[in-house]
Amino acid sequence: MSDGVTRRDFVKVGSAGVALGLATSTLPGQAPGDEKLRCAFVGVGGRGGGLLQAVLGLEGVDIVAVCDTTPANLNRAREAIEQKQGRRPAGFGGAYDYRQMLGSDKVDCCVIATPCDWHGRMYHDALVAGKPFYGEKPIAITAKECKLLRATREQHPNVVAQIGFQWGAHQGRADAIRRVKGGEIGELIEGRFCRHNGWGSLGRWFNDRKRSGDWMLEQAVHEFNLLWWVTGEHPLSAYTLGRTNVVEPQNAKRDITDFYATILEYPKGLVVHYAHGWISPPNFGGMETKFIGTKGGLDVLGASLMLQGEKDPRPGEGAGGDTAEHLRNFFDAVRANDPKAVNCGIENGLQASYVGLMIRKSLDEKRKVTFEEMLEDDTPMPEPPEA
Repeated sequence: MSDGVTRRDFVKVGSAGVALGLATSTLPGQAPGDEKLRCAFVGVGGRGGGLLQAVLGLEGVDIVAVCDTTPANLNRAREAIEQKQGRRPAGFGGAYDYRQMLGSDKVDCCVIATPCDWHGRMYHDALVAGKPFYGEKPIAITAKECKLLRATREQHPNVVAQIGFQWGAHQGRADAIRRVKGGEIGELIEGRFCRHNGWGSLGRWFNDRKRSGDWMLEQAVHEFNLLWWVTGEHPLSAYTLGRTNVVEPQNAKRDITDFYATILEYPKGLVVHYAHGWISPPNFGGMETKFIGTKGGLDVLGASLMLQGEKDPRPGEGAGGDTAEHLRNFFDAVRANDPKAVNCGIENGLQASYVGLMIRKSLDEKRKVTFEEMLEDDTPMPEPPEA
């Protein structure tokens, strides 16, 4: 590999080319004249289970296969699908069984919602297999994975891929951002962003940084995708301070960040400050996603503009949208075989992870970190457990 990804790092990911040839006779066929998209699910736990219910509510999609290493998740999902669709989908319980789905001509597309340490290799495998996929965020939790996925995308540009930034499905928000790019609030000066969660965290693998990437990747990439959507640029640098061991200080297995604040420097003088944590008492939480320009401001999640001298906000025009609409957009893009038709593609995923990686490196090294330094980081790619 020429981008710093070693053969040892790559061996499991690259082995997809062999695994994709596995027989898939256990997958169900499609009835004659049935033009529904045949979808496979990889990961049907918390978020995956929610996505499964959303897809079951959409027209024109059959779920034909499910893969999950947790038997309870797998059985629950298969039962829910059978109850809704009238037939039980194929089930797979091995960690690398998802590759059978990617290599099957009986599967048109996949929805992938596994822990974060699986994302990079699974999305790489899907691109290599030419299989359209909806993949939960983040796209990757190391710079090596980002470089691998960028190179793989260049080799397979026609694969439809949607990253799970569901805020991108809101058409009123898209209109407001288009108007900002057209100059309606003038030159961008400042970004005011925060996500203050309640006390504690989600537990399980979320508490393990090697699996989740830490909160600036597992969660905050939603906000970082908004930064990319509005600016179309990556930060030049990040300077971050934070705290660990505030929540559950006696839990030696918990190594994620409980609070951090960062300053992101963008080209042309834009400064974005972002604070994120899990330390808020009741009524102290909340989010802010705002830009200030020379002529006014943009509330990104509020999908509205406020101009200097006016009393009322100017809402973006267009329908709302969240997870269901984001999934529908993906399936529409699959039917059209158009990777450019998705709301949030591979580039969104990469640019959002870049910001999280800059922040994490700055936090760990207690110094200002540049975009170039982040890309050169040699943190090994994840080696997720097989069960």
